Amino acid sequence: MTKTKSRTIKKPRLLITTSDLELLESMVGHRPTSAAAKLLGEELDRAVVVGEFFNGRPFCRIGSRVTYEDQGSGQTREIQLVLPADSDIDKRCVSVLSLVGAALLGLTTDAEFDWTDDRGRPHRLKVLDVVNDHAPHVG
Repeated sequence: MTKTKSRTIKKPRLLITTSDLELLESMVGHRPTSAAAKLLGEELDRAVVVGEFFNGRPFCRIGSRVTYEDQGSGQTREIQLVLPADSDIDKRCVSVLSLVGAALLGLTTDAEFDWTDDRGRPHRLKVLDVVNDHAPHVG
């Protein structure tokens, strides 16, 4: 008889600004339909709301430049989190309403996040760096 260890991963703390929260809640709506919108809605429900000029650790928010590692493939990627209208894979602009964008939103450096996509495949990302050199988003 072989025992397998199941490692329960505690979800990391998420941060979100008041204005980003209001904007994203209006985009997700009350009954999200896509897997990404459902994931984003779940994460917004547990996020800690901070002011626009929060001076703690940088965290992934709309406009952030994020370097992360896909723990499954080992690949490192640099992207910018953007609103859906501004997404452009060729410019490495990833929508907050995509699965990767929803997974990264709110995370700080060194945080890891697990989720399962709509095909049942597990994913794990680790944030390596966050740069917030943009002006705060005002809805």
